[in-house]
Amino acid sequence: MLTEVPSPDDPHVRHMRRMFLAVVTGSFVFLIPWIGYLSVSLPTHREVDMWRYAWVGFDGALIAVIGITALCAWRRLQLFIPWAIVAATLLCCDAWFDIVLDWNSDELTGAVLTAALAELPLAALLLYVARKMIRLTVIVSWRRSGREGPVPSLSRMSLITLTADEAREQDRERDRERDEERQQHQRDGRRP
Repeated sequence: MLTEVPSPDDPHVRHMRRMFLAVVTGSFVFLIPWIGYLSVSLPTHREVDMWRYAWVGFDGALIAVIGITALCAWRRLQLFIPWAIVAATLLCCDAWFDIVLDWNSDELTGAVLTAALAELPLAALLLYVARKMIRLTVIVSWRRSGREGPVPSLSRMSLITLTADEAREQDRERDRERDEERQQHQRDGRRP
């Protein structure tokens, strides 16, 4: 059974969208001056007691995410897509912090080589495959919905929402199903 797609005119959907947009846009606006503040207020040198735990914890999370990504890929689950994007993001963060934090040390060459030969290529592969899977999903959905013609590129396709006409048609279909169910109950002598 297909999950009901909410109407774009649904007040709850509209409210949730406005709230989401406010939070995301507000976060973006807040982070601009925050970066400026950090650039002048953070110390250039700092001793840290939990350095080992920070990196072991981060790498542990990275291993878990890559493992879940691999499991989803092996099982051919759609959930592979977001996990691949998360894994790619963590790999890019790992490369960035390894290089920046080893900048004035003897370990810089190893950090650059690890980033260039392992972390960034794996991140690029994960993002490439995730994009291909999104595109394939869109193409299959496009064809199964009976649409003709070329499928628009991902950068030009809007989020999936029902138009007002599609929402009304879905409401009519739901009403027909309820009427049929009610009639079946009446024929069987049961209460709906």
